[in-house]
Amino acid sequence: MDKIRICDLVCNSVWYDPRVIKQIDEYYNNGFDLYVIGVEDDRYKEDEINKLKGSVKIIKLKDRLRKRKNIFNTILKKIYYLRSIICSIVKCSPDIIHANDLNALLPAYIASKKLKCIVVYDSHEIFTENIGVVSSWIRRTYWRIVERAIIKNVDLVVSVSNAAAEYLSNLYNIPKPLVVTNCSKKPIIDNTVIKSDKFEVLNHGQFYEGRGYEIMVEAAKITDNYDISYVLRGFGRLENSLKQMVIDNNLNNVKFDPPVKTTELVSYARRSSVGIAITLPMNINFRLTISNKIFEYLAAGLPVIMSDIPEHRYLNEKYNFGIVLNENTAEALKDAVLLLYYNRELYEEYSKNAIKASNELNWESEFKKLIDIELKLLYNI
Repeated sequence: MDKIRICDLVCNSVWYDPRVIKQIDEYYNNGFDLYVIGVEDDRYKEDEINKLKGSVKIIKLKDRLRKRKNIFNTILKKIYYLRSIICSIVKCSPDIIHANDLNALLPAYIASKKLKCIVVYDSHEIFTENIGVVSSWIRRTYWRIVERAIIKNVDLVVSVSNAAAEYLSNLYNIPKPLVVTNCSKKPIIDNTVIKSDKFEVLNHGQFYEGRGYEIMVEAAKITDNYDISYVLRGFGRLENSLKQMVIDNNLNNVKFDPPVKTTELVSYARRSSVGIAITLPMNINFRLTISNKIFEYLAAGLPVIMSDIPEHRYLNEKYNFGIVLNENTAEALKDAVLLLYYNRELYEEYSKNAIKASNELNWESEFKKLIDIELKLLYNI
């Protein structure tokens, strides 16, 4: 029997999207005939793309479209990308199209009408509420019309959290989407990792608004007389202002570590004692999502201090791996850090529960749910 052909589609340069990279690995490792389609964007790196498994097609703009910048040319670019993606999908002739996010769903759905194949809509977020879309009522209205028109006609909708799945279900009156959390791969226990000689509180990721980095620096300020260190690992537009906060307050217990590859986040996290995952409810996506870093902390065996949003609360009630803050303040964060600092028995309990949760909440197990349903849809069983 011929291999099942999967077209994994994303409207970026593929290599830096962790969820897509994990999809590619799992589809390939499970023996599917994998065909990946992406588009060239500002982060395009050919050497990284060449490392990907399966056959990869990156659609690039023609020079005449790339150089001109005006509204008319922007429309032409959109049309060019849409037609090129559809043609690439049709040429690939897949059994299943896995469309990552709403901008990939439109060409996937159009191509599926010609191919009579299965379409999976993997909603990484509430697309119509992301910053780039919601800032323009034209874009937002357009994408809402597209999503409403297509979502009831795809074979399967996938969401990254229970809260987001409920939202989509209620918004479009569809069955609750399959939840495939964006968790880490199965942890490989490394007993050679050397822990920091201090009680180290870690917050890794991109330094953007709404992620609680300022709160963490403020908490460091009011725990400056304890043997506790705070590590911010990553990069982002808040980096300079955060460093200035540290300088202005003359803090010696805060350090900035450079970013590491996504594949190294867990191993580096193991050096720390506690993971911080604060998401401020600034918009719908921040309220309904779950911080990916939580899964990385769990895989590293770290107790987690997290903000009180639905998915954080849901997971912690189920697995009991940390502390949900009653408010997003430096004082509340300080109290949580000190509780884990002083209460070793509670710390060990959360750490053990984190590892247990990670053994269940791993990418291989989560993605198997999707593969099982895709096979059922394909063979009508």
